[in-house]
Amino acid sequence: MAYALEDEFGDIIGKARRGQNISHTEITTETGITESDLTRMEQYTLKPTEAQVYKLAEVLKLDGAKLLDIATETWEPIPVQQDGDTKLDVITVSVPFGGWPVNAYILICKATDEAAIIDTAANPTLILKQLDTNKVNPTAILLTHSHRDHTEGLPKLQKATDCKTYIHKNEPKPQTANKLHEVVHSDVISIGDLMVTVLDTPGHTPGGCSFLTHTAAFVGDAIFAGSVGGPNISYQDEINSVRDNLLSLPDEVRLFPGHGPSTTVGEEKLHNPFF
Repeated sequence: MAYALEDEFGDIIGKARRGQNISHTEITTETGITESDLTRMEQYTLKPTEAQVYKLAEVLKLDGAKLLDIATETWEPIPVQQDGDTKLDVITVSVPFGGWPVNAYILICKATDEAAIIDTAANPTLILKQLDTNKVNPTAILLTHSHRDHTEGLPKLQKATDCKTYIHKNEPKPQTANKLHEVVHSDVISIGDLMVTVLDTPGHTPGGCSFLTHTAAFVGDAIFAGSVGGPNISYQDEINSVRDNLLSLPDEVRLFPGHGPSTTVGEEKLHNPFF
């Protein structure tokens, strides 16, 4: 099985350790795993034993059984199906940025053919091509956060579409050609007949947010399949906001992240070791 997750075992324990400000030395004291071996695990050059996975999970406050499934590469999310959704379509635009794939999305209201562009994947040209190919009318650009891989090329996209651009009030503002419209938790943006609700998911960035409509949520770098985004600002805020504002949604809600494969609320409740 080709392993498709954005984060491997090493990424997960590294994010949990750094987010909780736990040193290699402290983990060695608690687990008996040497600092050298721990470094190699975080760098993907040493696979842990089952016993080591459970020891690390206990110290890092992760779910051991879920972490073991990722360490042994025995779980990845079931591919998200869209055929049964009568209200919306989602087009994924995934391109490399800095050597790693990043996702942008086009959310389409089936009833009106109006669309929202969600992030830029640093490739406005490809997004514009998808809009033309699918013959949809873009009416908004929604930014989950302002990191360059999600906003690079925004001015070109704005000038080509004349769309309003929405970003959370607490988020640092990217380079822009037009006025940015600030949003906060529970604000609603209309895309054709779709009502898109803003959900606070900070922690990776100060004003990171997600966009929920019907059975689809666009989550930026708040949560990945089996992991979370790097907790650059606050580990606890990230964990709390994802748990309270995303994993509290119905199990069938599809999660479209900024990196890696799409997943569902139900899959993440069962398999994400951070929760």
